[in-house]
Amino acid sequence: MRRESRTRRAVTGLAAALVLLAVVLPLAACGVKDDPFAGLWWEPTTGRRIEIIKEGEQYRLLYGAAQRAYQAAREGDELRIRQPFGGDIVVTIAADGSLKMISGGKSSRLERVPQHQ
Repeated sequence: MRRESRTRRAVTGLAAALVLLAVVLPLAACGVKDDPFAGLWWEPTTGRRIEIIKEGEQYRLLYGAAQRAYQAAREGDELRIRQPFGGDIVVTIAADGSLKMISGGKSSRLERVPQHQ
């Protein structure tokens, strides 16, 4: 009976580990990260794709279908992207987890793209 008890515990432990993996892996695949900026976003008003990549302490913003690359710096709870022709693009975190992008005095919302699509 002791052997059956050990086997049963081992099987129960393995089943618990598999259930845990089944919960954690999809969350990781959907872009759940510690960094609120990093990930794939889209701008509903223009339909443009925006990817924010964190590389160490630096950020890179890839914008649109052409994936134009812009360097970004985090300053507190916002990202600042220096424009080559003056002015900054500022990206802030909204209360609902989306991002707000302000450029040239205009504000637009960025929504996270689900990674399984």
